[in-house]
Amino acid sequence: MALDKDFNDILDDIVMSEDSTQKESYTEGFTAGVEGGNSEGFHLGYHKGARLGKELGYYLGIANIHLERNANSDTKYPDKIIKQLEKLKDLINSFPHTNSEEHDIVSMADNIRVNYKKACALLKISSVNPYETIPTKMDTSMKVRENLDSIMSYLTPLLPIANCHMVEFFTDKHWEHLLPHKLRKQLENMELNKAVNRFWDISCHNDSCEITKWVKQSQCHHVSVNEEYCISPQKLTDIIHKRGAGGGRGHLLVTMSLGHHIPSLTIDCDETTLNNAKKRVKLIQKQWHAIAKRANGGANVWTDGGVDTNLHRFACSYITRDTDLSSVVREQFDCEEVNLLLTGLHTCGDLGPSCLRLFTVSPAVRVLFNVPCCYHLLSEAVDVAMFDDDQTATDDKGFPMSQYLRGLNLGRNARMLGAQSIDRVRHYRQMPDRSLLYRALLQGFASKCQSFQQYFKMADEKLGLNIFNSLPECYLIELERTMDCQWKKIVLLYLMRLCLAQVIEGVILLDRLLYLYECGCKNAYLVKLFDPVLSPRCHSIVAIRN
Repeated sequence: MALDKDFNDILDDIVMSEDSTQKESYTEGFTAGVEGGNSEGFHLGYHKGARLGKELGYYLGIANIHLERNANSDTKYPDKIIKQLEKLKDLINSFPHTNSEEHDIVSMADNIRVNYKKACALLKISSVNPYETIPTKMDTSMKVRENLDSIMSYLTPLLPIANCHMVEFFTDKHWEHLLPHKLRKQLENMELNKAVNRFWDISCHNDSCEITKWVKQSQCHHVSVNEEYCISPQKLTDIIHKRGAGGGRGHLLVTMSLGHHIPSLTIDCDETTLNNAKKRVKLIQKQWHAIAKRANGGANVWTDGGVDTNLHRFACSYITRDTDLSSVVREQFDCEEVNLLLTGLHTCGDLGPSCLRLFTVSPAVRVLFNVPCCYHLLSEAVDVAMFDDDQTATDDKGFPMSQYLRGLNLGRNARMLGAQSIDRVRHYRQMPDRSLLYRALLQGFASKCQSFQQYFKMADEKLGLNIFNSLPECYLIELERTMDCQWKKIVLLYLMRLCLAQVIEGVILLDRLLYLYECGCKNAYLVKLFDPVLSPRCHSIVAIRN
């Protein structure tokens, strides 16, 4: 339902409320803020009006009380916490006291909320604020925000574990520095097999999937499930073409074109990949009658009307939010009207966020269907130096996408962990490769080197099978004696760390869903499609244009 008020009138209601409402805000903001702050929360509440004033006044009160405690206490907060509290205070103090067209007060308020939550995470206190402005876009958006708050309150103190590197297990003393003392002692007193068996008993999976001739088991599962879901929005909307971003071999779209006679376009930025895909698609097209008949128990259900080899085509293009998909489609198909279903299975790194942004700005894209992967390849402010210049020139980072999480960083190792599969590890009872222990030990040797020349010499001796000559015999004997104990610690930390994988992935996926809501998309969904044992990246972002 459309709002009866003009947007500026709504802002006036929030920021420039009547004097009586301001006084009420003043009193309530002061009462709540002074419990954790001082009278500045009250003063700000008066000037900002009703709900927003109470909200920001509360934030300021919390910031001030902790700064005062730090100043008056012998036990000081770390510099990182002080800087975050001062940043929060400065943002609130610089917030405009009038409804000025020169300021985007909505974005400024969101930025303050983000920094308040970061401060609470560093202080290890709840970020719940009784006066936070209620989201007005939709109830689902509010629920996503609440879920993100809950997840981040759990995840934030555990991010050091998520961002540790197992290769540095010994050099950075992960066991001693990352695990609580009581937990360490309890695990050290348990036998490895007993501890691991308790982990395996959490749950198990018994799902299975049919194998086909043409694609791997996991690919078959992806294609068959995606094909069913891609057809569903086709029936709900007037889709003329389907196109896949980062199409690779094009398994999904060739199934759509051959099985359902839907024009499909596979787009990939790599010419070699596209050429290989064309060859493979030709083979599938030649054998399609036999494939379809076998897949349908001997019935030619999918082959009615014959095989049209011109329905599935290829284009080489790099996908960004500025890509003109309509032009790309018209270059391949003779059509005037272009209505698209934008698919991606699986979209690696920043390709997934680019597809979501493209959906929000391109009216021709009627439906979005995106299954992401390779979270470690997402661009993030904390590791921007790892990417090429053309990627760092834009503010469109892969994470976070939503305004609500703006300023939050997970870290590359944490994102890489988010792509690991605890379901598969539990199902197959997979232990980490023992070479992980050897690599961690080698890292310990390397850390003892004083120069590159010394490190190079050790590496050369290792490749020549002479590494033992560079170490005292007693050192190796002691190392071998303690190796089983160290292996137990590595296995247990590995499994505990793996428990955070789905938590991290949940933050990334909910951030993308919230981004779509913030852009005004009401019909956006997070759908679990696949067996997570067979396909760890089993969730899809589905969105239908309003």
